[in-house]
Amino acid sequence: CGLHADFTELTACVGGELDRHEGSAVHRRYFYITLLREPVARYLSEYKHVKRGATWKGSRHWCQGRTATAAEVPACYSGETWRGVTLDEFASCPWNLANNRQTRMLADLALVACYNGTLRHRSADTDRVLLASAKRNLAAMAYFGLTEYQKISQYVFEETFNLLFAVPFTQHNVTVSGATLAALSPAQVAHIKRLNSLDLELYDFAKGLMFKR
Repeated sequence: CGLHADFTELTACVGGELDRHEGSAVHRRYFYITLLREPVARYLSEYKHVKRGATWKGSRHWCQGRTATAAEVPACYSGETWRGVTLDEFASCPWNLANNRQTRMLADLALVACYNGTLRHRSADTDRVLLASAKRNLAAMAYFGLTEYQKISQYVFEETFNLLFAVPFTQHNVTVSGATLAALSPAQVAHIKRLNSLDLELYDFAKGLMFKR
């Protein structure tokens, strides 16, 4: 279903791919699961990954039966990679897919005309629809965990699926993104939070929902 397929891609693709693989069309029950991460830390982690030369060129950005066009998802850089990009350059690209990535990947993009409504023609209305959709889809998932709460995430998974992990989850509080965050100015942190305002609200919602469960 593509590299790092999102909710929109998976729900449109998985059934057909399994039918093709198994040679027959059958009714199946799917259990979607995901992990969320604190948005500022996640954004900085992606920045460091891209700075090292990583790309998402294998992603299809599939929605409503077609791949997003270059006009709908413009490139933030020329050349093969964005290796060596500075944080300010990374954060200044208005259609950087790192912005609010978790909300976009959990929402039904068809509700906002796919990538037309998430990047080039983004508005307060499309933001509201995306965030509501992401919250709704997250709440309906069989399981989700939070990177910052490994032990609780493990417990919820084991109770949900009646399975036990052979190796307990480990909480790593020292990360590359944490070291990067410590070196940022207050203005840079505030800018990253503005870029990821939907993800911050989604994460707060997820945290509250997990603790209720």
